[in-house]
Amino acid sequence: MNDVHGAVLSQSAAVADCRFPKPFDNGLEFNAPVHGTWNIVHIGYEIPGAHQIYICADNCMRGVVMTAAEMGELARFSGVVLEEDDMVFAGRIEQTTIEGVSDVLRSLDSLPPAAIIFPVCAHKFMGCDMEYVYRCLEERFPKVKFVRAFMDPIMQKRGTSPDVRLRRAMLDIIDEQPVNPLAVNVAGCDVSMAEDNDIRKLLADSGCIVREMCCCSSFEDYMNMGQGRLNICCYPAGVPGVKNFSGRFGRDYIWLPFVFDYGKTQTGLELLAAKLGKSFAEDKEAMKNDVESAFAAAEKVIMDTEIALDYTAVARPLSLGRFLIEHRFNLTKIYLDVIDTDEEEDFRWLQANAPGLVISSTVDISGRVLRRDNAGCLAIGQKAAWFEGTAHFVNIVEGGGLYGYSGMIRFAGLMEEALLEEKDTRDIVPRKGLGCASLI
Repeated sequence: MNDVHGAVLSQSAAVADCRFPKPFDNGLEFNAPVHGTWNIVHIGYEIPGAHQIYICADNCMRGVVMTAAEMGELARFSGVVLEEDDMVFAGRIEQTTIEGVSDVLRSLDSLPPAAIIFPVCAHKFMGCDMEYVYRCLEERFPKVKFVRAFMDPIMQKRGTSPDVRLRRAMLDIIDEQPVNPLAVNVAGCDVSMAEDNDIRKLLADSGCIVREMCCCSSFEDYMNMGQGRLNICCYPAGVPGVKNFSGRFGRDYIWLPFVFDYGKTQTGLELLAAKLGKSFAEDKEAMKNDVESAFAAAEKVIMDTEIALDYTAVARPLSLGRFLIEHRFNLTKIYLDVIDTDEEEDFRWLQANAPGLVISSTVDISGRVLRRDNAGCLAIGQKAAWFEGTAHFVNIVEGGGLYGYSGMIRFAGLMEEALLEEKDTRDIVPRKGLGCASLI
């Protein structure tokens, strides 16, 4: 058993007994074969025309090169192999990195507009002077924008994760341009906004030129994000980068996460409208009633079916969990490993109102041997589907491009569809980067 004063269970616990914000102790980890979320290879390819270069040992190279191959993007991928001598002799790792990257760039038919450089853990262990490395590279290739990335999973627990750092580095190469009063950027998320997304509709009604970081058509278009007067971020991993990007040029910034909360949704839309010099005139009671009708319809289909959800489907899983319980759905389990501090209010509500709700880790080593035989369960997210062993699941990552009242309505429909239609879980969940080029 566990309590708030002692060690918690390693794999799962009732929410009433969980600590905040880290319910579980760190230990030996299991990586479930569920890969719909985007990794650093997928994310890096969002810069049109960019070439990715990884400098690492063969064992590290295997995973990233396979991702590039699965995407059909090997022409935009290169590796520089580090060997033991490169790390034994002083100064060797810097020269290997400089000359390796230089050889790659010179071997290409033409220089790319940007090169995303991925040093690894070994560079940190050896105290590699990366500032010196980049100075040398920039002197040799002044027309290339060097994206200062890192592949260092050792920082996952105690520092900024590689994907968060990459999202920031990708914005760091954009130069300031004169402000276009109609230009608005949506950055930090890998999934494009749905057509009926409330943010997209409000921007369209305002006549804005909208650039989504994940959808720029050319490198020039990508660089033109420097014209934006307003930067919007909807996904937590993108916040540090978008904040920094906005601060560099003194541009306006707004954080609009997809939440299942009428008050916060309304506040977010009103804030966005104010930033655009408009008032949000939509009938909030009518929109709320539409959401209620959608979930009432879904509840009639789903009834008392067990529901499990995970943090990869939506960035605010506790917000969704609370909403489902408030609307009489039989939510029994939430899969997550860390609770975002912005969800403390929802966490405390769940402790008080649904104390038996189970919180389960996705990385604890016991996950390798857990029974996955809850075929009748409705899952929200790929990880929940895999752990429960169900073919009925909502197949989205990073919120699926949904936002606002329209997002909640669409989500209710996705839940209903998931229960009525089976998916081939074994085929779907091993595929990498849901929605990226590897699946087109």
